[in-house]
Amino acid sequence: MNRFQLMATAVIACTAGAEAAETYNAGGVAKGKNQTTIEMVSEGHMLMHTVSTYESFQATDSGSPYNGMTGKCWGAVEIKVPGASGGGNCAFTNALGDKNFNSWSVKGLGKDGALLGTWTVLGGIGKYQNASGGGTFNSLADRNTGMFVNTIEGALTLK
Repeated sequence: MNRFQLMATAVIACTAGAEAAETYNAGGVAKGKNQTTIEMVSEGHMLMHTVSTYESFQATDSGSPYNGMTGKCWGAVEIKVPGASGGGNCAFTNALGDKNFNSWSVKGLGKDGALLGTWTVLGGIGKYQNASGGGTFNSLADRNTGMFVNTIEGALTLK
């Protein structure tokens, strides 16, 4: 074997066990209902404990692994107009029972009162076991009905 064949064999041996990662567009629109407890601190200043039940996720890309997932997000938010902060976690499940876990962090308020922030993939079970990724969200809720629309952007990488 010449040295080029030896080098090629070494490269193949080193990469044989590596799994290819694939990155997907994680953008889309999620809808559901919030259960929120609000404590008023003062005018324009409140504390919220929220549990959001995601009833549907319509991905921008029909091939996204997030398409059709359901689940819950929970956490706490402090709103002190004109800003907001806080965070929590999410657990989503697909039709096959695979689970994806995320964290989220509120960074501010939109002009329409939407919570603006970032999300990060923590991992999961099944196809999401070694997942990574993240992005941004814009979540607007109707305080009278509890219904929300969460517009999500970002990427998800599965390994």
